Amino acid sequence: MPHRSTIWGTQARAARALIVGLLALGAGAPPASASPWTPVATEPAASPRIVGGTVLTDNSTAPYTVAIQTQFADGTFGGCSGTVISPQHVLTAAHCFVRDGVVAAPQNVRVGVGHHEIVSPQGRAAVTVLPVATLRIHPLYTSRTFTDDVAVMTLPVPLDFATVRVVPLPLAPAGKVLSGNTRVRVTGFGASSATANDFGTLRSVNTRSQFSSLCGTDAPAVMLCTFRSGHAACEGDSGGTATIDRGTRLIGVTNTAVRDCAAGLNLFANVAAPEIRTFIDAAVAEVTLTPEQIPVAPRGGRKVRVSGTVRPGRTVTCLRGKWNGSKNRYRYRFLRFKGDRAQATANSRKRTYRLRSGDRGWRIGCAVEASNDGGSGIALGRTLRRVG
Repeated sequence: MPHRSTIWGTQARAARALIVGLLALGAGAPPASASPWTPVATEPAASPRIVGGTVLTDNSTAPYTVAIQTQFADGTFGGCSGTVISPQHVLTAAHCFVRDGVVAAPQNVRVGVGHHEIVSPQGRAAVTVLPVATLRIHPLYTSRTFTDDVAVMTLPVPLDFATVRVVPLPLAPAGKVLSGNTRVRVTGFGASSATANDFGTLRSVNTRSQFSSLCGTDAPAVMLCTFRSGHAACEGDSGGTATIDRGTRLIGVTNTAVRDCAAGLNLFANVAAPEIRTFIDAAVAEVTLTPEQIPVAPRGGRKVRVSGTVRPGRTVTCLRGKWNGSKNRYRYRFLRFKGDRAQATANSRKRTYRLRSGDRGWRIGCAVEASNDGGSGIALGRTLRRVG
């Protein structure tokens, strides 16, 4: 009987095991009597880091990442982060503005730009505090899920980049599929640990992408996952900046972490997915979309697996599992592993693979890419089978 093993890779196994209560990453609130701009009260940080990253002593390497403070209807405040994507628009997370199903009024939101901290008296004096004219929430966002967790704020007037040291950050190309083990840089004003109350200082951390299907989501096209133990975004980093290509392209909007941020797992909204990008582009054009105007990406892919007798000379089939979506298109890839070595066939519409004598002793699995007008997502099979 061919040997079966659990999902490959120490990181992948650890990432799956961590899906035990994801949290939205809005910062805790200061007393209800506080008023904007009022930073969240600070305590000594558990470490001078985002979680496993570094404090930025100025904002020159992440000038596009800004701090956000929201006053909710009950009088409490919350802190988040955001990304400048045009002279007049800031991209962030929808959950930063929604509490108990009620969306905060734009006039109760403030954006802090142009400085790397808002904690000290000097920092609060140096930061440029801006009001918000319009707040748009992705029309498919609900508080029940983490999908489509994006929002765009319109500022009353364009930013003067000559005076506030802020630059817009270009978005990753629409339709880009982020592969596993890609270096991702995350920046935000969030806390340095799950128990610290030190929102308000710009921090940066480097982590690595994982295939989103391994991280507990059935929406791999619209959600990105990163996992690196001890390195992650934390409370107050929601809405913050996830970049690729050495910080030159925005790929994700920070949404969630597990309860212990140091575990190292985060989920992000994928700005390259048309389901997300259609909303962002419309918001920048000052257009409000209805849910019917958003193309919905494929959902599912949880039961991908290799079927058949795994012996040289026999043909195995990649079963794509169950997917939901309109006019889905599928492509398949077979993966082989032996020790530290890994190989993959080219992405193809062909869902069968004829095993060769050279495959003996390797463990084989498969991946399925599902695509439609809403985006492309990759789901990996849960088990590997050893070729006997």
